[in-house]
Amino acid sequence: MFDRSRFDYDAEQDEYRCPAGHRLVLKQQNARDRNRIYAANAADCSGCPLKSQCTKAERRHVSRHEHEAAGERMAARMAGSPDKMVARRSLVEHPYAVLKYWIMGHGRLLMRGLRGAGTEMALAVNVFNLKRAINILGVAGMREKLLSAA
Repeated sequence: MFDRSRFDYDAEQDEYRCPAGHRLVLKQQNARDRNRIYAANAADCSGCPLKSQCTKAERRHVSRHEHEAAGERMAARMAGSPDKMVARRSLVEHPYAVLKYWIMGHGRLLMRGLRGAGTEMALAVNVFNLKRAINILGVAGMREKLLSAA
C-alpha cells in the first residue's frame, strides 16, 4: 500500500494529492490529538487504476498533525546542518535532564501556566548554575569571587 509520503500536501489549498492526481480534502479535525483527516472522493477511488496499491477501503484517508509544517521545517534545518544536533545534544540536553531529574526530582513542572513554569525553570537554572560554580571553583573560590564582586 502507498505510504503517506507518496501523497503531496498543498498548503495553500489545505489538501493532499494522491499519486493518481486526485484530491483529498479536509474531512475532520480531532481536537484532542490535533490530527486533521483528509479523505478522497469515493467516486475517484472506485475508478482509480492505482486503488489496489493505495487502499482496501472505499476511499483513501490521510492524516496530518496540526503543526506538521513546523516539524517539516525543523527536519529540513536538521538535514541541512547535522552538526547542530550534535552540539545541541552535548550542550543542552544534559543540563536540561539534570534540571528535570536531579534538581526538581522528577520530569514534570509543579507550577501550571507559562508564568509559573517560567519561574520554576528560572529557579532551577539558578540552582544548577550555583552548584556548577561551587563544583568548579570550590567553596573557598566561590566565597572569594563573591566577596570581590561586592
